[in-house]
Amino acid sequence: MEFVGIDKFSLLDFDKNISIVLFAPKCNFRCPFCHNGDSVLSCETYIPFEEIFEYLKSRKNLIDAVVISGGEPTLMPELKDRIIQIKSLGYKIKLDTNGTHPEIIKELLDLNLLDYIAMDIKNSLDNYNEITGNTNVDTNKILESIKIIENSNIDYEFRTTLVNEYHNIDNIKKIAILLKGAKKLYLQKFIDREGVIKKGLHPISEEEALKFKDILLKDVNEVNLRGY
Repeated sequence: MEFVGIDKFSLLDFDKNISIVLFAPKCNFRCPFCHNGDSVLSCETYIPFEEIFEYLKSRKNLIDAVVISGGEPTLMPELKDRIIQIKSLGYKIKLDTNGTHPEIIKELLDLNLLDYIAMDIKNSLDNYNEITGNTNVDTNKILESIKIIENSNIDYEFRTTLVNEYHNIDNIKKIAILLKGAKKLYLQKFIDREGVIKKGLHPISEEEALKFKDILLKDVNEVNLRGY
């Protein structure tokens, strides 16, 4: 299994770093608001890693970091080996994950292969099956990943994409309890763009997002809006 996409220049995906973003194929979720629906649902075009590695070698003095996103990167059997190869070039590594494979997150952290990690908190745990389109989500693994990340020695963020059809004050209060004591959470604005799995969903207004922020700040140390 190889990467299916590359963004060769990003200033948005890893704070204060010029980054290249690599997109992993496939995902065990089917979140209706996912904007990478094409690669999640059906992708048959893979980029040989040799090509990516040669490109990364050519950009060593111009790029600070590589962000590994998806899809869900922890589904890639080669993930650890690919990160080791990329790190050998001197790049920082950021991992984006949905948290369903805490054992892989822990291994990567134990091997000091990550410099930053971002985990999506889709909703309150009792709404995970609905919002992920997966009726068999093991929320204990979500909880385990949260704790592993919170107790790691690297910087991290949690993030929730706010969608009017799925998020309200009640489940935001539950997310606050879930992330009690966490360092940082971003509330992201949903955009109904090309590639979204389910068209016709709506963003939460900035006014409502600010109300959510106030609720979350009772339990989370830092809460920011992203995209508003």
